[in-house]
Amino acid sequence: MLIPLIFAGAVLAQSPATRPEFEVASIRPSTTCGTRSADGPSPGRLTMSCVSLRHLIRIAYGAFVDGPNLNPRMMDVEGGPSWLDSDQFDIVAKAADNAPVDRMIGPMLQSLLEDRFHVQVHMASHDVPIYALTVAKNGPKLPLMKEGSCVPIDLNNMEKRPEPGQRAPKYCGGGRTQTTGGTMVTDGFGVTMAELCGRMLTNFVDRPVIDRTGLTGRYDIHLEFVRDNLSAGPVRLNGAEVPGPPAASADPSGLSIFTAVQQQLGLKLSPDKGPVDVIVVDHAEKPSEN
Repeated sequence: MLIPLIFAGAVLAQSPATRPEFEVASIRPSTTCGTRSADGPSPGRLTMSCVSLRHLIRIAYGAFVDGPNLNPRMMDVEGGPSWLDSDQFDIVAKAADNAPVDRMIGPMLQSLLEDRFHVQVHMASHDVPIYALTVAKNGPKLPLMKEGSCVPIDLNNMEKRPEPGQRAPKYCGGGRTQTTGGTMVTDGFGVTMAELCGRMLTNFVDRPVIDRTGLTGRYDIHLEFVRDNLSAGPVRLNGAEVPGPPAASADPSGLSIFTAVQQQLGLKLSPDKGPVDVIVVDHAEKPSEN
C-alpha cells in the first residue's frame, strides 16, 4: 500500500550515527501489483506493497516538515535510473520497539534505502514557472472550516483503507476529487492555503501552485471545473504523470480551473516564476538480497 498522497514535505537527513534503523526488513520484487492490499504502516511495523523506489524516496526524504507535521506539498524527485519508476517492490520492516509511524517512514526508511538501495540524494531549489495564488479583486469566498467537520491526521492511528463502496474519512488538510461527466468536482476539508495549492490545485495544472494569498485560516473548499487538457494525454498528479480523462467526456461550456478558482473561491491563479524545492537522486542501485 502506498502512503496516502496527502503526506508530503521536506525533512533533513540525520547523521547515520544517530538515525534509527529497523531491526529486520524484507525487500522483494513485488508480486502484489494489481491486487488490493489493506496493509500499511502501524506503530512498530511498516508494510508497503507494489511501490517504486522513486515513491519510496519521495516518502522517506520528503515526508515531514517538523517532526510529525506533514508538509502541504508533494515534492518532485528528479534524476536516477529509469527503473526507479518501472520496478515495484514489496517491503515488510519491523522496528525493535513500537516506533511511531512518522519515525518509520522518515528517518528509519531513509536508513533502509541507503543500506539496501545505496540511495544518495540531495535537496535543490529551482527557479521555475509557477502559478501564484492570490486573493482576487473582490475578496475571498472561502467558508471557514466548521468545528468537527474533518478528522485530524494521526499517522499512528490511521484507519485501514476503506472497503469497496466505502469512503475514506474526511482528513483535515486533505480532500477528494471525482469526475461527473466532463466536470471535475473537488472538495478540500479544513485546508490551509498552502494545502490547497500543494495537495489540490497543483494536481490540475501544468506547473506548481504557490500560495501568496496571505490567508492563514483553515477552510472547506468546493470547486467545480472542466480540465483544459482533457485530450492532452498524461497529466500531473502529486508529482507523477497519470493518464488524463478521455476527450469525449469534456464539457466545452464548463469553467476552466482558472475561471472557477476566481468565481467560486474569490482567488486568482497568475503565471509567474519562483523557487521550488525538489529531491535530486545522485545514486541508486537495485536492492541487495534479504
